Amino acid sequence: MRLAAIFSDSMVLQRDKEVNVFGETGVYGETGDFVGNGDFGETGRSGERAGKSVIKVTIDNISVEKEVPAGKFVITLPAHPAGGPYTMTVTDRSEPGKAKVIRDVYYGEVWIDNGQSNIEFELQNARGGEEELSSADLPLVRYFKCIKTPVIDESVLLAEQNLCWTPLMGGKFRDMSGVAYYFAKKLHGDLSVPVGMVDCYQGGTSISCWLSEERLSAHPEGQIYIDAFEKAVEGQTPEDYSRKLLTYNQMVADYLERERAAKAKNPDITPEELSAEAGDYPWPPPMGLESAFRPSGLYHTMLERIMPYTSRGILYYQGEEDSGKAAGYSILLKELIDEFRSGFSDEKLPVVILQLPMFISRNTEDARDWAYLREAQAKAVMETDGTCLIPLIDLGEYDNVHPVDKKSPGERTETEVLFEIYKNTDIGYPHAELDYAERYADGIVLHFKNTFGKLRLKENELIDIRKETESGISGSRTDGSNEISGNDTECCNGHIYGFEVRLAGRDDLIVPEAKIEGDTVVLSADGRIEEIRYGFFNYGKVNLYNGAGLPVAPLRRES
Repeated sequence: MRLAAIFSDSMVLQRDKEVNVFGETGVYGETGDFVGNGDFGETGRSGERAGKSVIKVTIDNISVEKEVPAGKFVITLPAHPAGGPYTMTVTDRSEPGKAKVIRDVYYGEVWIDNGQSNIEFELQNARGGEEELSSADLPLVRYFKCIKTPVIDESVLLAEQNLCWTPLMGGKFRDMSGVAYYFAKKLHGDLSVPVGMVDCYQGGTSISCWLSEERLSAHPEGQIYIDAFEKAVEGQTPEDYSRKLLTYNQMVADYLERERAAKAKNPDITPEELSAEAGDYPWPPPMGLESAFRPSGLYHTMLERIMPYTSRGILYYQGEEDSGKAAGYSILLKELIDEFRSGFSDEKLPVVILQLPMFISRNTEDARDWAYLREAQAKAVMETDGTCLIPLIDLGEYDNVHPVDKKSPGERTETEVLFEIYKNTDIGYPHAELDYAERYADGIVLHFKNTFGKLRLKENELIDIRKETESGISGSRTDGSNEISGNDTECCNGHIYGFEVRLAGRDDLIVPEAKIEGDTVVLSADGRIEEIRYGFFNYGKVNLYNGAGLPVAPLRRES
């Protein structure tokens, strides 16, 4: 009998919900030793299936015993309140004396964070990360880091045996997701219960990597990824892929050396200066049959290996890699939400979508592909119950796809999750979003919900690279009638950044006159407004917030 690797010392189990305990049993080699095969259910390469087994799981005052057939098993424990530490013992009656003992177990809140590089971005590299590593002492906040691997082989199975959950103490959590760290730290402080994060991600992945073949191929939008992969690997031999991968890895090594030299020369170098000095990171890597970026690959080698671990919900931060395929993204995102709920055996599992922040590369025309991807993310959330969207439209860095501020998205996600998932209206808040619009003469009144008293302007780190107040119809107000929050008023000067409109009979977009009136924004221009946009570009300045300090979500509406 072997438990899934996630069942290890210092783990956190989800409180107040039935908990799944799973693994595999009944696969033996010629000597009679258990061999398994690492996928929890298929016959081992050198083994034969044994008969049924009786598995018993004991923790605190809970004891469940169940007869299971050979292969993958799941045993469900009754709900248990927050608390600990406990010891879990799992035994197989057919293997006396080989009990699996898991120590220092707590019940609390468990969240799984999944996606690509911005959720992968480690705390040690985040702004303020070193300070957190040196000062944080959070023994009841823990994380489990899934092995990032494109294939399951003997080395992975061996490495899994050494995995365990890591409490956030003594600076020994450098490789934890920065976003997940700040989310978990704040959640622990607000709820006063243990918190466990399951880090399951891989930088550079498209949504296709996390979907099963069955679900991906069920849609033309998913078949696009499969067709492109099959074309890329047609006629390819393992040796061909190895050569391409070797060449690519050398390109990465050369880039990293240029990056190291640039940082040594100027320790305070900005991301933009670094890009100019070292060039762009080589991307994408070559595609192959064992590539981490192949369709459905990581679904099997990472995601499926922690299913169906019981959690409160999923944090999903991904989309950068799919910005050129925004038209079909909402369909696949809804499919992925269903995949999560099916795989984790929870049809109402909350799924939290972190919307893409602002980004554009230097010397690049704004194609608004990230804007359309954000719109697709919002559409999927709007059409799927039990989900919520976290707008990050006021965050991001010019010419840096990996912004170093992970505190803002992590803490913001926790604030909105408290409101949307935990239904805590005392310290949880939602972002502001458009409720409805009404026309007056040639103007438009936009009514927003979740304003918490009044819309207001707030300074942030975004740069006005669009020179908004210098082109089109300037909406800048110098009479102070738009309320400003924050210390620096010179940048805003009362101007609401981010609005664009298209007038009747024209194809171009212009900046309208915009004025805050309570929980509304009044737009006006020299003509009849036919289309309204807010923050609908890859990168630009926006500065409209609600009374809770959360941003207004991006929008696009046509009459």
